[in-house]
Parts: sequence; C-alpha cells; structure tokens
Amino acid sequence: MRAIGLTATERPGGRWPETYLYGGLFTAAIAAFCLAQLLGQRLGPASGLVAIAGDATCGWSWLLVRALFQPPRSQRAAWPLLLVLTLVAIGALLRTSIGLAAPLPRMAENLGGLISSAMLLMAALEPLKGLTPRTSHPERRFRLTFAAGYAAMLVVAVLWADGAPPGPWSPLIKPACALAALVGMGAAIAYRRRHPLEPARAARQAPLPANAEDLAQAIRRLMANEALYAQPNLRVADLARRLGEPEYKVTQCVTGPLGFPNFSQMTNHFRIEEAKRRLTDPACDHLPILTLSYDCGFGSIGPFNRAFKAQTGMTPQAFRKGRRAV
Repeated sequence: MRAIGLTATERPGGRWPETYLYGGLFTAAIAAFCLAQLLGQRLGPASGLVAIAGDATCGWSWLLVRALFQPPRSQRAAWPLLLVLTLVAIGALLRTSIGLAAPLPRMAENLGGLISSAMLLMAALEPLKGLTPRTSHPERRFRLTFAAGYAAMLVVAVLWADGAPPGPWSPLIKPACALAALVGMGAAIAYRRRHPLEPARAARQAPLPANAEDLAQAIRRLMANEALYAQPNLRVADLARRLGEPEYKVTQCVTGPLGFPNFSQMTNHFRIEEAKRRLTDPACDHLPILTLSYDCGFGSIGPFNRAFKAQTGMTPQAFRKGRRAV
C-alpha cells in the first residue's frame, strides 16, 4: 500500500516553497496568539476565533522547522499536517465545549497538551537530525544556533513563564517570546533562501555490490594514503581503472558506504583535508595559497577557495591566519 503524501503547493510559474507556506501560517498564528493574550474578550465576538487561530502556534512552527531542515521532496507525508489540524480541532472543541459531558473536554485538553509537547520537542531536535561528519561548517553552525535558540525560547516561554509567580509583566512574557520566535524564524527562512538544501535523492534501486565494504576501504586507501586526489581533473574512470572495477560500482560505493553525495564532493573532501594539514604545518608557511591549491589537486584558486569555505566556513587565508594567532 502506498503511503499517503502531500505534494508541494503550486503557485503560478513554479512551486511555492514550504518554508513560505508554513512561515505565513506561523506568522498568522503568532499574530492571533498575541492578540488573544493582550486583548482577550476586548476583541468582542471575534475573540473566540482569534484564540482558536492562535492555539496551534507550536504545530505550525514544527512544520516550518521541518521545511527548513529536511531536504526538499516532490511529495511529503500527510500525517504531520493532519496532526497539526487535529491540534487546531482540539483547540476549537475546548473553546466551544459548553454543554458537553465533562470527561470529553478534559480528555481533549490532555490530548492537546500531549501533542503540543511532542511537537515542541520534535521541532527542537529536527535541526540536529541532519548533522553528519560531512555537514559543512556554515550549515552545522546554522543548525546548532537554531537548535540552541529554539531550546532557550522553550525554557523561557514554557518552563519559566508557566512556573514563575504572577507579576505585573507576566501577561507580556509569552507574547514577547512569540514575537522573538517570529523574528528568529524570519531570519532562518532568509538564511535558507540564500543557502538551500539539496533535494532529497530518490531511493536507489540497484543493490550494492557484494564487495562494497572492501571496495570502499580500497577507495579510502587510494585517496588518503596514496593521495590520488592530488591528480588534477580526477574522474571516476581514473579511480575505477586503478581499482580494476566498473565505474558504476565505484560510484555506488562513493554514495553508499562512503556517504558522499557524489564523486566530486568526495574528491574535494580529501583535497581540503590535505590543504588544512598543510596550512597548519609551519614547514609550509612559505608556500603561497595558490601553490597549495595546485598541490592538492585543484586547477585554479577559485574552486579551491569555494570548496575550502564550504567545508570549513572560512577562506584558506583566514584559516592560516587563525592558526598563526593561536
């Protein structure tokens, strides 16, 4: 049986990014929450609807965080959105439960609290799920900063605000946290727009070769110990010829057991590791950056600088200066 899924929302001229869709819903929920907290019954007949609209801020924030940190896919699972809509329905039930049997609202309130808590926890952990040893330094910093900020917001808005004794500023704490969360989410969306994630790869149908692990070890040995990466314009065919294996098997090992997105990124990984070693070696201080880039297998300084910054978060020159300052 095929899993139920949701496709990305369409807009004229292309697909509407999920970050914008859920960002808009999160913004609307935050606005409704703040109005309900600050004005309450002064909103008149609209107070109930505004309160219901603001009940699922944690749900929309969770969906937004998923969109920020999960690779884009042509189809998404439907259950996260259904779970958030369930939370909205529970909020509506609780605010219109006059005349219902007593156990039902209490059960709904407990269920809503459980779902909300789970969503907050999943949103805090979502940025950490995608961290791997090969995550670039800027992406790693973004994920860790976001997770730390989200966790800090939870501590203030949920643990501290609910447990603190009442005071003159108590009614303003949660709206202030909500607005701060809105600013943080806006900054995260802006960052992701400038640094998008690569689309998720379709599941591979071809099985790995029987000797995949042995072949992966042989690739590591050739790249690390024999410095095959230093060969300019290195291709999969060159590596396959050295190994005596078909190209497709080498590619499967690169993207399988070795865990690199493609052959080029694997080659650059080993080249940058060697460049880092030389930049921290006092015996290489007299060598220009350009010479080091050639020695590590790059054909020009531009690709070297871009690959180095993508992996370390700084230029080779800044990396060398930082080492000297230590």
